[in-house]
Amino acid sequence: MFESFAQFIVSFLPITGQFADIVEYWIYNNLKIIFILFLVVFIISYLRTYFPPEKIRDYLKGKNAVFGYSFAVIMGIISPFCTCSTIPLFFGLVAAGIPFGIIITFLFVSPMINFAAIVLLFSSLGVEITLAYVVGGIAVAVLGSFILTKMKMERFLVGFDVKMDQNVSKEQKITKKERLKATYQDGIETVRQIIPYVLFGVTVGAGIHGLVPEEVISNYLSGAFSVPGAVIIGVPVYTDILGVIPIAESLVNKGLPIGTAVAFMMSVAALSLPQFILLKKAMKKELLFYYGVTLSLGIIILGFLLNFFFGV
Repeated sequence: MFESFAQFIVSFLPITGQFADIVEYWIYNNLKIIFILFLVVFIISYLRTYFPPEKIRDYLKGKNAVFGYSFAVIMGIISPFCTCSTIPLFFGLVAAGIPFGIIITFLFVSPMINFAAIVLLFSSLGVEITLAYVVGGIAVAVLGSFILTKMKMERFLVGFDVKMDQNVSKEQKITKKERLKATYQDGIETVRQIIPYVLFGVTVGAGIHGLVPEEVISNYLSGAFSVPGAVIIGVPVYTDILGVIPIAESLVNKGLPIGTAVAFMMSVAALSLPQFILLKKAMKKELLFYYGVTLSLGIIILGFLLNFFFGV
């Protein structure tokens, strides 16, 4: 549907050849991603109205570690869709007194994996790469969280005062109208924050798709150092996971190894400098350092494993 519409639009433009292909790619991917974004954001935003941080804290009381980690992974996947909204929710979880292992697992998962990214990856790169990305990301998150918990890194969390609304009890029910209003406001704000990153990512991806020869990818972006190189390159690039997927798709189609592409996507989404600046409000430098090192090493190891698994 979107591809046919993109072709229809391009047919009316005074362009041909390579440039027409680039414009068609740009229109098609923007339409597809924005449609997925709107659909998923509003569904997830509605579900999230049932799970304020204090309710999550009370629900997790008395649960075992396996349940807690599993819940954190699910919460991360259905969480907000970019750092700008993930970090405030992380602060809320810290303030609510939720156990360290759970909140740090959430922080690992949330920027890297969300439901919209899963749908987009599946439509762009297929089921095998999507499964590798999701399962690998969860493994990095759980193992990283386990390591930091064993190191007793929770002592380096900065304390927050829990500020609950005294006028709202746990038993109080909000109306369907109020829930839909909250969903609309949260959804619109989330989409507004993410769309610029989508446009940026699709524009870069369209340029790679139409202008970068395959030989450049095979000669300069492959080899033993491609995975750590991709992580280093990804750190200063500040965009949402939905914005980096079109770039990764174009690179993979040009011959970039799967593991290298996954490492690049994860580093852009979870290791951005703005995220670490924001996290300084909740973490002392010791925790911030070990969080970054653990996540970076996990992504690099996963990248090498995926390259080996996919035959690179």
